[in-house]
Amino acid sequence: MFSPRSLHRLAVIAICCLLPIAAVAQDKSFPVAVINLDKVFNNYKKHALRLQPLRENAKELDESVQVRQVEIETTLNQLRKAMPGSQEQVRIQQTLLKLQNDLRIFVETERAKLQKREVGILITTQKDVDEQIKKICQDRGLKLVLRQNSAADESQPLPEILKNLNRDVVYQDGLDITDDVLNALNEKKPDGT
Repeated sequence: MFSPRSLHRLAVIAICCLLPIAAVAQDKSFPVAVINLDKVFNNYKKHALRLQPLRENAKELDESVQVRQVEIETTLNQLRKAMPGSQEQVRIQQTLLKLQNDLRIFVETERAKLQKREVGILITTQKDVDEQIKKICQDRGLKLVLRQNSAADESQPLPEILKNLNRDVVYQDGLDITDDVLNALNEKKPDGT
């Protein structure tokens, strides 16, 4: 059982914990905002410009892979025509295995390079976004910004729907600074001024 003294302590602790909540509920200028970072990244013009060379490199990679696949197909056709068990068949099989292995290594290496560059671009863009968020927060006296995803939509792919259904911010009213950040980012000149 609790002693009167421990009950008194619990009551004091409970009151101390609830006072800030009550004060926040009465204060309409709660210093919190939300932002939809997916929307910012998808609509930030400079981010799209940064990604463009990467998309072009990915397209070139696909074209290069197609050329190598034609070479593999040609070698495969030669293998089909070779006499079973012949030295020519063994040689062509070895060539085919080498071409396939070379292609696999080439694709893995090039994709890793593209992913590394994409990570660099994402980090650079995130720094831009963080800078604008900080400026807006300082101007408005905001102390906390929470990430908010879009509401789930049946036309979205399943992973996107699941992400949006599991969002942390379920409801907000007038706290969204997404468009403000996006407008500030897009107003900047490409040279950063």
